[in-house]
Amino acid sequence: MTTTRTRVLAGAALAAGLFCSAAPAFAALTSPEALAYVVAADALNNNVAVPPQPQSTFPPGGTKTLVGLTVGPFATNATLTATTAGDPTTGTSSASATVDQLSLTLGPALTGELTGVSSTCNADPGGATGNGVIASGTVTVLGGQTTLQANAPKNTSLTVPGLGDVILNEQSTDANGVITVNAVHLTLLPALGGANVIVGHVECGGAPAAATVPMINTQVGLIGGSLAAAAVFGTVYLRRRA
Repeated sequence: MTTTRTRVLAGAALAAGLFCSAAPAFAALTSPEALAYVVAADALNNNVAVPPQPQSTFPPGGTKTLVGLTVGPFATNATLTATTAGDPTTGTSSASATVDQLSLTLGPALTGELTGVSSTCNADPGGATGNGVIASGTVTVLGGQTTLQANAPKNTSLTVPGLGDVILNEQSTDANGVITVNAVHLTLLPALGGANVIVGHVECGGAPAAATVPMINTQVGLIGGSLAAAAVFGTVYLRRRA
């Protein structure tokens, strides 16, 4: 009798465990989010600070544009466009940041030219993906020119003599499943005052669909509860039989 009771209880526990493990895994966010901006730079000897421009955030989402820009190290006659969107009912989000042509000037010794900058990302309850590219680009330091790789693989790092590091298609994902992409990220050496320059920035994070937030799966909850109840009733029944 003891053996039979043990088998019944073990079977019920195994079924409940297997069923619970089948519940889908969602991102840690409770609602989708997205962010996009085209350019930003922080302090160069505390003399240069450019806040993210233009910037779009979801929610509420939408498109922000600047027609031409001359601020801090950045200059262009092109249109800068940042767009974000999302849908809480499906737990999805998206973002893009683009500019056709952009010039950089960081003092008399450093200049740069970028064309065809485009960063994008998309997220859903299962995760997020993104990409940041340029069609062409150069960085010139004290007359020495370095060509930047077009359509570079993610996290392509380049050391520019006299400047520091340039990362192309920089990508990272945080603990909440939010992906961050920078088409170009320049990190300047302390000898030049120290600064971070970002071109083409997007972030995307997915979340459980709105209908599933209170309970991941209603059927999982009902069936799981039924299995637990069956295990309890089985225990009571076996004890009475014993």
